[in-house]
This record gives sequence, structure tokens and C-alpha cells, in this order.
Amino acid sequence: MATVGAFVVGIASYRAISGTGLSPLEFAVNDADAVEQYLRTCWPNDGELRVVRISEGDATAAAMEAGLEAVAEGGPYELCWLFLSGHGWVDDATAGFLVQPAEEIGGLPMLAAETLDRLIGRIDAKRTILILDCCFAEGLVRRMSYFAALGESEARLYVASSRESQRTWEDRGVKHGVFTAHLLDLLNTGSAAQFSERKAQLDVDAELFPALCAQVPLYVFQQKGGARQEPVKGGVSSSSVALPVASLARRVRNRSVLETVAIRLRQAATGLAVGGLALLALSYALRYYVEPGAGGTLMVRHGTRWLEPLLRVLPLERVDTGISVADLSSNGAAAAPLQSGYTTGFWTHEGADRARGWFDAVLAGLDPAAAARYGALAGRQPPALVASPVPLDVERAAWMALSDGRPESLDPILNHVPGGDRRSRQVERIPANKLDFEILDLTEANMVSYAEALAYAAALDPVRTFPAFLGFAKATQEWLIHNTDAQRGRGARDRVRNAVVDVLGAISKARVDRGLSALDTPDRDLLQALSDAGYAEVIGQGLSRVVGDAQSRLTAAAAALQRFHGSPEDPTQGPAFETIIAGLDDSAQSRELVERVIAAFADAGAVPNSYYTRFLIAAGDARALPTNVVDELVLTARERLGKAESDFEDSEYARILAHAMSQIPLAQREAALALIERVANLVTPMSTSTAEMYAALGRQRLDPEGLLAKVRERAAKAKPYTPADRNVAVGPTPGMTIVVGPGPWIVALAVFGSNRQLGAGEVAILRAHASNPALRDMIMRALVHQEKEGPVDTIVGSWQRRLSALATDARSRDTEQAIMVGYLAARPWPEFTRLVEQLRKERGDSQEPELRIALGAIVVDALVARSRVSPRGAQLFAG
Repeated sequence: MATVGAFVVGIASYRAISGTGLSPLEFAVNDADAVEQYLRTCWPNDGELRVVRISEGDATAAAMEAGLEAVAEGGPYELCWLFLSGHGWVDDATAGFLVQPAEEIGGLPMLAAETLDRLIGRIDAKRTILILDCCFAEGLVRRMSYFAALGESEARLYVASSRESQRTWEDRGVKHGVFTAHLLDLLNTGSAAQFSERKAQLDVDAELFPALCAQVPLYVFQQKGGARQEPVKGGVSSSSVALPVASLARRVRNRSVLETVAIRLRQAATGLAVGGLALLALSYALRYYVEPGAGGTLMVRHGTRWLEPLLRVLPLERVDTGISVADLSSNGAAAAPLQSGYTTGFWTHEGADRARGWFDAVLAGLDPAAAARYGALAGRQPPALVASPVPLDVERAAWMALSDGRPESLDPILNHVPGGDRRSRQVERIPANKLDFEILDLTEANMVSYAEALAYAAALDPVRTFPAFLGFAKATQEWLIHNTDAQRGRGARDRVRNAVVDVLGAISKARVDRGLSALDTPDRDLLQALSDAGYAEVIGQGLSRVVGDAQSRLTAAAAALQRFHGSPEDPTQGPAFETIIAGLDDSAQSRELVERVIAAFADAGAVPNSYYTRFLIAAGDARALPTNVVDELVLTARERLGKAESDFEDSEYARILAHAMSQIPLAQREAALALIERVANLVTPMSTSTAEMYAALGRQRLDPEGLLAKVRERAAKAKPYTPADRNVAVGPTPGMTIVVGPGPWIVALAVFGSNRQLGAGEVAILRAHASNPALRDMIMRALVHQEKEGPVDTIVGSWQRRLSALATDARSRDTEQAIMVGYLAARPWPEFTRLVEQLRKERGDSQEPELRIALGAIVVDALVARSRVSPRGAQLFAG
């Protein structure tokens, strides 16, 4: 059995490239001959080497497949060497190595990358090395999966002559392809400018490939008028791979960076000895490379990866893209250049839409969904949905439509939301024998994705979205009836229902924004009739989300009261309880409703309990507590202050009083405040319940003197948030006295900052935690309130300058974006739409991709924020 198996092909004269724009090659056969000579020199003994050589004229696809099969039959091998030199072809649909046609006919025959991948996979070898010398070589290996995993091998490596977007050059001076000439010189001599001594063997990773990366780009840059050709290596190995040196004559003179710089400078008539520094400066200014940064995002840096040791004394960061390394493609060949820092190019090059070229280079290595998302934010046309998209695809498409801003683009998206046959205005329930089991079998995540898609669509066009919501709401009611938490997981039904009913709130809010009524009268009547006909769990609760229509919410709440009997933990009463809370306001009707709910709790013997406390807190936040209830709470506070010892119920009453403080007459507040302070003094100073009570007082601007100082002092103890630090608290657990830590105090400080100006130190505390996903919304409300309003006509330009100044700091840029989103979302609709159009125009005019992404994110997030409706009681801590 041979130790080494080899497959060698070189094609220079093609019989079928007319009309393609490709020219015949000159030295591909020379390349193959020299490679075969090297192999036979290094393994001269009989039985050591098995070479399958396909001649140029016979190199059809069938012959090459037969040759690779022959190599596979001769295995197993210690080393398998595969060498192909010729033309490469890469477009959106195909990638392959061009071969001779089977007959003298037109067309473009090729050995497809997928076919090559399959044939190599049949070869049994401990170590496999593919050497590919053709234009766009990276584009071929990127489509091969063989090099993504080891399998039973010790090493699977490839060395490609150029990047996917680059040509591969030949040179008459050496009568070879430039890449192969340098490869052969290294393998035949064992010497290079980078080596301290002549080598007897070359490590592919540590010696051979770095030397190729140093010499090939310099040679091409010098000899081909500044052209680019950068070798690419990839694959996986469990140990180093070394190749023997043949000790033959050198063909190409070794070049150094300084030598090449001197030649280029002499051509420019400078001829100075400082040429090396000039080229370094030129590389620093004009070249870039991309690699993962310490913060988990992709960084665009000055120069090239192999010049980094020489340039590290200078600031290397050009752009923190804000693109997470978690978004890299699962295809190892596609992601490898970004992971290893070998995605490189010229800073001045532009993509198809005039954005800097690095953006296209990065997108090529991302997961397709992530690439589409970032492309949409940057202003590119979102890709069309496939014929049978999964729910998450529909959600993503609806989100990307917000960036595009064309309502008509929603039609094909909404058509994929289940319930299309239920969009009719018929009030009757769907018969059991007509149930769509494809809907009933959807998971919780599927249902929530479709609901999110509808919410995004509502932000763009609520009128167009309503029929799709109607059908999906009916389908959701059927899903809830036929699915249980035992089947789907604890709380799954509640999460699905809440996600769907929130859509109606988004529709109504977006309609009001556009100068329409929250709902058309026929639509409101239809929804009410459907609620009465058995769709109350979804549509009835959905009516409680309708904005600008207090009467509809109260009507929905009153109807829900008929289904509520004082036990919210009962799955049949839980939705009614949520609908009641959502309908509370400061009207007389609402106060009467509160009295009836309190009576229901009392009749059920469920007083006190956590649900009862939550209800009274929500009623206090809505100023919906009846006078007699307020009086009773104050009386209870006085009684509890008279006790010698405190208990848990003191804490519950203190929390209710804090939220209801604005309804307590001024003369009676002293007792309520005293009970709050007593409870606060009896628990640890960092208690969540204390933070909640102080925040509730601050939200009503009824905080006693010095309370803000206490909040600031405790919030300052919170460690600045970093995503990688699991010890940092990510948020409070509302109403749990036993939870102790600084996280809830950050929220309390943010509540204070939402209605008053804070000091610089307090703002700095909030900014240090702005990236915490659990606290972000509240912190951003506070930071938006701290913004100084400027002239509307200049605000977009001001934002652009602020974001541009943070090109190398994605985390701070993200915080600024969120502040701008909050500001924009709060503008009156005519002003909002005008600013959105300005943002889209500035995005299209900008050359910087990171700025485009930021401006696009502001537009999308502001549209979403503007249409979202937070139900009362959903976040008690923030009030």
C-alpha cells in the first residue's frame, strides 16, 4: 500500500471557454509537471507514492472523477496530496473547477465544488492537503464541507491561491502561476526571508502558509500593477502537518516588505530609503482586515493580519462593526476567514450600494439570516420569503419590512401567518370537524413568532394587518383550547395568549398615530361579538389593550369580571384577571370595578395573598382605588405602626401604600410614609421590596427629601454590567422581599430619572448598566429624559455626528441608538415620519456600514416602540 497518494491536474488550453471572457492560461501544465517532480523527488522508492496524473487534453469531468476514484481505491494513505491548476468559476448559483468538455460542443463544463467535495471524502488518508491554484479559489473551498470536520483523519487542510473575489495570476518571468511558483520554491529549497535557517521540512500552518501569505501578495502587487492576490488556508487538524523539502533549485527570488516598498516608491520617483515606512503607512491607511474583538463583535482593523506585529504601536481599530461573532456562519469554510483575521481588502473599495467593501466581505461569512438582517438595517432590499417558511422566517421578514418601509411588502408575509381561512367576519365558532391540526400542532415558540410578525406588521400598516390578526386570533383561541401547559410547558398558554392580544394593542396604537380611530366601529363591534361568542380568552382580553378607547377596555374588563371568582391561579380565571387589570383607570366605573374584584377575592377567602396584593398595586398605579379602600389602607397603616413587632403583611401593605400614595390625602400620608420607612428599616438595605417602594414614590414625585440620595448610594454599589460576567445581577424579581442586591436599585434610580433631571454621577451609573437586557428599557426611558432637546431640523445631523464619533465602540453606540429611539418614538406622528424619512435618506447617503446599520436600527426600533402597548400590571416594579 502506498504511503502517499497524489492527484495532479493542470489545464492551460481549454476547448470550451469561448464567450466566457476567460483567456487560455500559459503555465498551468508547467505547474502540474513541477508538482509531480517534487512528489517523485521526495518519495522516490517503489511503492511509496501513487500518483494519478490527468493530462491536459484528457481532463474531462468524467476523467477527473475516475482519477479521484482511482486514488481512493489505492488507499489508505499516510498523506493524500491533491493539486489542481487551471480556471475557477464562481457565481451566485455555482462554483467549480473548469474542465475539458466531453465532446467538441459549447457550454462551460466544470467539476463542481460539491462533486469534488464528495470524491475527496471517499479517500482514506490520515492527512489530506488540497492545493488549489485558480481564480476565485476560496469560493470553491467555501462550498465544501469536507474540511469542516476531521472524521477519522488527523488533518484535513486546504491552501487556496486567492480570495473568492480575486484573480489568480501567472508570470512569464518564472513560467508558472505566481502562487504555485512560490509554493514550489518553499518546498524545493526550505528557505524564505522569514526563516532563520534552511528547513529540512516545512510545517504547513506555522511555516509554509505564512511564507506564502508574505510573498505572494508582494510579488503580485509589484509585478501586476498593484493587483491583489491573497492565499487562503483552512480546514481542521489535531496535530501539525509537515512536508519534506526536495532541495532543488530556486525559481523565484525571495521578496521582503521593505524591498517591495522601495521598488514602488522608485516608480513614484521618490527613491528614498524610507520606502519601508511609507508602505507600512500606506498599508495602515488603505488596507483593512477583520477579526473578532475582545467584546464579542467583529472588528475592522488597520493594515493586514500579517503586518499587525509591525503596526501594533499604532491604534489598529477602524470600526467596531457591532456584528456579533455569534452571527458567524455555521459553515466553517465561510466563517474561517473572519475568525482567523484573513478577511482583508482595501478601505477605499466600495460595495454595490456605495458602502465600504468590508461590509460585503463580512456578510459573506455570516449566517444567512443574520446577513439578511444586517443588510436590511443597512438599507438593502430584504430577501423574499421561501415557499414554505418556518415561523421564525416570517417574523424576521416582518421585522425587516420595517426597515424597508414599504407597506405593500407585507402582503406576502401576512399570507404565511396561520388563520388565513378565518379572516372572515363571521361570528360563529369554527366547527370541531374543520379544525386545522397544523395550527394545533404549533409550538409555543411558533405561535409567539407569528404574533411578533403581526406586531411588526402593525407598526408599518395597521389597516393591512387587522384581517391577518383576526384570523390568527381565532386560530389562537382554538390552539389554547386544545393545548395544555402539561403539553407545552408551564406558562406556555399565558405567554402565547399575551403575545397575541398585544397585537391588537399595537394595531390600535398605530391607527391612532395615523389619525384614525383606535378601531373602526364595525371592527370593534365584530370583536365584541366574537368575544361574546366564545373568543373572550384572546379577543376579549385583546380589547383591553386597545389604546385611546377607555370605554372598550372597561367594557372588556366588566365582561371579564363575570368569569372571575377570586382565584387568578385558576387557568380559567387567569385571563379574566389580566383583562381586568388592563382595563383599570381613574374613572368612577373603574373604581366600582375594583370594589367588585375585592369582593370576589373576599368571597373566595383569598385575602390576603400575592395576587390580591398585585391587584391593589395595579389599582394604585392606575389611581383606581375607591376612597373607602384608601381610607382602610391608611387605617391599617396606623394600626400596624402601633404594633410592637412587624411581620410580612406589614411589607405587603407598605408596598400597596407606596403605589397608591397619590390617592392618599396629604394630611394622611404621614402614616403611610412611616410604615414604608419602618418596613425598609427592618430588612436589609439592599432589599428589592424597599427599592420598589422608593421607586413607586419617585414615579409619583412624592418622594421625601433625601430619598433619591439613598437610591443613588445603593445603585452605585452595582457592578458595571458586562455580558460575560455571570455574577452581575440582570434585574429585579418584582415583589420578592428575599431578593437582595444592587440590580433593583438601578431600576429605582431609572424610575427617578424618568421624571426629573439627574446629576452627572447618577447618569453615569445608569449608562454603566445600559447594556443589561433586563434593565435596558427602564434605563433608556431615564436617559431619554436626560436628553437636551435641540432644533428638530438639525437633530438627525446631530445624531449622525454622535454615532460617527463612536465608530470603534459598538457598545456605546448601541446605548446612543437606544436613547435616540426613545426620543424619536415619543415625537408627534408628522414630526416622527419626517425624521424617519431623513434617517432613511442619511442612511442611503452614508458610506459607513456601521452608521447605516445604526440609523436603520433607530428607524426599526422606533417604529416598534411606538406601536407597542405595555399592559398595566405587567411590570409592577416600574409602575
